[in-house]
Amino acid sequence: MGHRNLRFAAIMGLHTFISAGTFLLGKTAADAMPTLALGLFRFLIAGAGFLLLARIRGLELWPVAKAEWRAYLWAGFLGVALNQIAFLGGLALTLPSHAALMYALTPTVVLLLAWARGQERPGPRKLAGLALAFSGVVVLFSGKAGGTLPPHWILGDLMVLVAVIAWAGYTVMSRPLVQKHGAQRATTLSILFGLAIFAPMGLFGLPHLALAAVPPMAWIGLVYLGLITSVVSYLLWFHALSMKEPSRVAIATNGQPVATAILAWIFYGQAITPAFAVGAVLVLGGVLLTQL
Repeated sequence: MGHRNLRFAAIMGLHTFISAGTFLLGKTAADAMPTLALGLFRFLIAGAGFLLLARIRGLELWPVAKAEWRAYLWAGFLGVALNQIAFLGGLALTLPSHAALMYALTPTVVLLLAWARGQERPGPRKLAGLALAFSGVVVLFSGKAGGTLPPHWILGDLMVLVAVIAWAGYTVMSRPLVQKHGAQRATTLSILFGLAIFAPMGLFGLPHLALAAVPPMAWIGLVYLGLITSVVSYLLWFHALSMKEPSRVAIATNGQPVATAILAWIFYGQAITPAFAVGAVLVLGGVLLTQL
């Protein structure tokens, strides 16, 4: 059991580090490319990567896809189509640290979804944690930091919040698929079904993409999103889901806002404002309270 917990901690530590990079490098790509085109390129890269891995390991995909197509269609819609439109669009409008803090709400939203589905009945402590976590978001929305925030940051934060809700739904419904079909097969099929849903929408973003105007760092951000985030990080996430229940996996990512804020301060000079600090304490404290 100790070895299993250590392995889980190592997996989620690496996932948290990769996620911090996602918010920062993803921001450079989201600022330079239309959301739909960026999402299309990201999951074309990811889909190719997963198909290559599946071929190397000799994984059978078609029989599982045919038998479980409804479940994977929902997983692809939530985890790829809806999540990425909201995440990439929101990231282009807000700060990386804000997006990371929104994602810290994932375990709280997972708990709410489990409650709504009758899978869990939260007691007074967990209800207090829910209220505390969402009060942190209210503080974040109400905190104005002079000229340091982008003009449409509130819309960006709200879009990222939609992405969080989609990701939480994806997490809850994906665990049975992971347990039944394995982490790599379940991730591959989710990505491929999601790409099939997203591709027609992504094509509408191509006419608005000016390739010559995209800076080198944005291309690096795209490759990072496609390979590191969408292949390595997704596999880590699904592997963790095979080891622990969704709420435990989600809460293990709570270091993301702190790591992202520190890296954004180091590399971008983004100030850690009092509103962000207070909101982060409330969100992380509330999430921790729901999981005790």
